Amino acid sequence: MRCFIALPALVAVVAAQAESFNFAATTTGNPATSAVDRIEPSATESTGPVDTARACAQISQAIDRSRLDFPSVEAELALACLQDVPINTEAASITINSIKQMVQFQSTLIYLKNPPEGYSNEPVDIIAGLDDIDKKVNNGEYKNEYDFENAIAELLVKAHDGHLGFDGMAYGGAFRWRRSRQASLISASVDGKELPKIWALDDYNSTGVSSYTPSAVTKINGEDAVQFLQKEALLNAYHDPDTRFNALFYMQPAESWGYFTNPRFYPGPSTSLTFENGTTFTYVNLAVVLQRDAWGGIEDGDTFYRTYIVPSTSSKIKKRSSPHSLPRQLQHPKEAELARRYVPFNYPKPAIEHQSFDVGLAGYFIDTSVGTIGVLMIQTFNTDDNNDAVEFQNVIQTYISEAKSRNVAKTVIDVRTNGGGKILLGYDAYLQFFPSQEPQLMSRYRGHQAIELIGEKISTLELTNQDAELYTSPFNYHAYLDKDLKPYDSWTDMYGPAKFNDDSFTNLLRYNLSDPLTTSSDRFSIGVTMTGYLERSNFTEDPFKAEDIIILSDGICASTCSLFTELMVQQSKVKTLAIGGRPETGPMQPVGGTKGSLVLQAEYLTALSVYIVQNFANSRSEARDWAEFLPNGFAINAADATVNFQDNIRKGLENDGMPTQFLNDSASCRVWYTPENYFNVTSVWEKVALVAFGKDGGMDEDACVSGSVTSPQQQQGEGDGNPTTSGTASSSSAKPTGTSGAAAGGARPQGSWTAALVCGVVVMASMTFGASLI
Repeated sequence: MRCFIALPALVAVVAAQAESFNFAATTTGNPATSAVDRIEPSATESTGPVDTARACAQISQAIDRSRLDFPSVEAELALACLQDVPINTEAASITINSIKQMVQFQSTLIYLKNPPEGYSNEPVDIIAGLDDIDKKVNNGEYKNEYDFENAIAELLVKAHDGHLGFDGMAYGGAFRWRRSRQASLISASVDGKELPKIWALDDYNSTGVSSYTPSAVTKINGEDAVQFLQKEALLNAYHDPDTRFNALFYMQPAESWGYFTNPRFYPGPSTSLTFENGTTFTYVNLAVVLQRDAWGGIEDGDTFYRTYIVPSTSSKIKKRSSPHSLPRQLQHPKEAELARRYVPFNYPKPAIEHQSFDVGLAGYFIDTSVGTIGVLMIQTFNTDDNNDAVEFQNVIQTYISEAKSRNVAKTVIDVRTNGGGKILLGYDAYLQFFPSQEPQLMSRYRGHQAIELIGEKISTLELTNQDAELYTSPFNYHAYLDKDLKPYDSWTDMYGPAKFNDDSFTNLLRYNLSDPLTTSSDRFSIGVTMTGYLERSNFTEDPFKAEDIIILSDGICASTCSLFTELMVQQSKVKTLAIGGRPETGPMQPVGGTKGSLVLQAEYLTALSVYIVQNFANSRSEARDWAEFLPNGFAINAADATVNFQDNIRKGLENDGMPTQFLNDSASCRVWYTPENYFNVTSVWEKVALVAFGKDGGMDEDACVSGSVTSPQQQQGEGDGNPTTSGTASSSSAKPTGTSGAAAGGARPQGSWTAALVCGVVVMASMTFGASLI
């Protein structure tokens, strides 16, 4: 995942200009994440019988009585309050139009409508779906604001892309749905060989009850448990069915009870679990109040609307704590009772760890039956500032040095529950393991009328102090090199457009990792020089053999994590081991999250559009014409609104043009969780080591789930059962290639360097966009 470090500066630049047009970037309030991410609603406020007309007032009174920072109420009462919030049909219709303008920037828009044969999800026509919602708005079919916003969320989640979303405040800004922690579940095989069953987490988390025999969950709300869970899994943003299933359960690495306990959509008033032994338990579902201070003036649906929904008044709603937060679709709520500084709860003491809160990066050395192995836990690539990014690089470097000094040759890289982060940290992590390689990632973005206008105008800017943030935007051709690492000569040269799947795209794009402004600049980048480049050009020898590394994934690997895995697996041929998934045999994908390479916020797109109109429109008439297709602000407040702006295109499959999002890259092998694995991470790593290195130093295929051992072709998104398209070249004739990079340092492509005088300082720049992204 990447978003702009430069975004706050750009928004500030255009804020005053926005008032000149009815084209302003609206305020988008986001629930604070630092505290909200760690919620355990231990007490539920009693509110009495549900009366829809009084529901919001009852909640407000209950909050006033509570001393909790995040009080909770019964889910049924919260729903009644939300369904009392009136809908403003004009504002709703304007918002739908603005969302349609935003999703034109979704790189996979046409592929979602017309996916390749073999893709594991149903087609979804986002534009037609939004038109249908708009029609229902104007026909009066939505009786309240919540149902309207919920319909948008239900449509966009069908894209199964964690970079795409619109969370209105009624849908996702006031409450977080919550099932009882006592209903938290795991999916586990009792012996690691039998098919997994569903279990209540607490049945295996009890101590001192040696005589108790856990009983599997057979039904949820009267329906077969597995069938219920597979339906519920469709309501999360992962594209792989096994990953969606895993995301429902307790995740020790993420310190989260999972999406079953923390559902994105209303879970009903209660949840019942029926067990094999015939017992049934029923639990009341809850709604956690995310911002108690906002409720001081709420007494009914109308005052809720004025507080949360109207953009002009909802600015008092708290912003999220960091502008670099992952999109909400890629977040997993952390639990207060599990949260621990640095490394997850109940993990062993690491040999090396990142010292910043919420940067899950640590190295371990453990003794196993196949000898001492190293484990590098990478649960995120996200950091809040450049100092943390530098430390991120140092932790990995120290881990590798320590492994070499201990003569530890085998490494497990655990990327479970990794939602992404700063792309350059993904690049550097790869380069620390393979500094001899030239990273072969390529991207592109979708062409349309708004892109053409923005790109043409932004590409006329020079690198000056005033326009630097705009100059480094992805719409400026200076931001990229071409697929052969040569600079583009103009916007037209970069834009093309290239045609695939009856849609238009830019030519292929790559980053100049030799450019200091792309990597080590504190203003435009993350302050980290890439390993193998410039002053780190002395790193030339790969510290480990590819066959001595295994990547462990539960499929919950997205965005930058997917790019890191793409480089490790597709370019350097590292093997992967998937764990968990649906209770059926066969292979599983190690990357089930979005494989997009750039996320853009709606706020950024709107601010950029305001700038274009203000600075390039020659008349109000022209400005009005442009406003028809440039992104406009929403007429309602949003907790989060983002699009996947760039695809990742695999080296060797360029002519086919298919985004990696639609390739089924199977893991080398798959194993089941056992109950112990959910509580003892060392047992997971020992299992992985035994499977990955337990047969003459290599993979013990007999220890894999039946039918899960895959061929190199299946691991590269090819072979039987994988998607195919009718691109300009057949995917079967194009094979991914591993390329050995030139010697580090001076032999790396340098691009075309230009000098610009900025506030008396000479800044060398050929491409600055990649530096400002996460």
